[in-house]
Amino acid sequence: MKVELSLIGKAWIYLNRLKKRRLIITVLTNFKWVTLIDNTRFIGRRLNNNVYSRQGSLLLPQNSILDNHHLDLLHQHGIEIWREDIQLVTEVIMEEAISEVQAIYEKIHHQTEQLSNQGIQDELMPKIQELCINNNLSNVILELSKKDNYTYRHCIGVAVISFLIGKWLRMKDEELSELAIAGLLHDLGKVKIPDLILNKASRLNADEYAEMKLHTLLGYEMIRNISEMTEQQALVALQHHEREDGSGYPFGVSGEKITPFSKIVSVADVFHTMISERVYKKPVPLYQVFQEIYKSSYGLFDPKIVHSFIMNMMNRLVGDHVILTDGQVARIVMLHPDDLINPLVEAKGQFYDLRHSEHKILDFASNQ
Repeated sequence: MKVELSLIGKAWIYLNRLKKRRLIITVLTNFKWVTLIDNTRFIGRRLNNNVYSRQGSLLLPQNSILDNHHLDLLHQHGIEIWREDIQLVTEVIMEEAISEVQAIYEKIHHQTEQLSNQGIQDELMPKIQELCINNNLSNVILELSKKDNYTYRHCIGVAVISFLIGKWLRMKDEELSELAIAGLLHDLGKVKIPDLILNKASRLNADEYAEMKLHTLLGYEMIRNISEMTEQQALVALQHHEREDGSGYPFGVSGEKITPFSKIVSVADVFHTMISERVYKKPVPLYQVFQEIYKSSYGLFDPKIVHSFIMNMMNRLVGDHVILTDGQVARIVMLHPDDLINPLVEAKGQFYDLRHSEHKILDFASNQ
């Protein structure tokens, strides 16, 4: 039931905080209590359609990004926004970026247009940066992990995560742009791999796996032919499956023979692959992904890169809620520099140092 707040005389309004920090307005009118979900939960989201007053005047145009002023205006006119009326800004940016990346991949594959490193940067870096500066990490991860348009979503996800890691490692702006574009194009060689292999739901046989691994060599050659691309960017396509201990492919190189860009993109690539939903696999729970990558920091990945990645990702999640192994919901209070995946948490007024506790984290509550 909708209630026009402007028609309510002297109503008692009570604000109660519920789970997920949503505000509920309870209104007393005509001796009956009616509950409305407050519009404040939609701040920062984009309108799908125009919003009109009851007199037919345009109040807010389509694609407006909602802020407090807009919500006051809607409140004055007794208008409530529903979930179907809005879209997360991250959803909009991702859709636009996917379309642009798909166009770039097709132009390179079919050689219909001569592209340049600078041209690709000009087109896509604004989108990548918008996703990187988003304060709601959970929303960004949610958008990155969806299964539709996986090939291009994966490229964007790797570019975004690589950019963030580079920023946390204090790379210069010019390097960050080069790194992000290298991440965006790291799987370019897959445009020459048959779809039957790329989209196969079951395990690849030996011949199929050998053909799949060729995407690294193919991508390297394709990127080298793009104007203004650096050798380090091309090497990302070649080396993003190499590992610190020499167990990777295509050449099994190790340590310093792997470029810094390639080391960063390899972490971003594995992270995005694990969190992603596919037709044939469910996403790995986010906390478990952090655990697996953290354990791999000595052997498969560069420890400095992994430490910076996990520390900064977990820092953004301090204050978020997690599910413990005993079923309790706890809040992350503080990270320990010596053990980033076992923080100090609080549940029902009780603090647990997970480094020394039988309680462990199962996953973030937002993923449940």
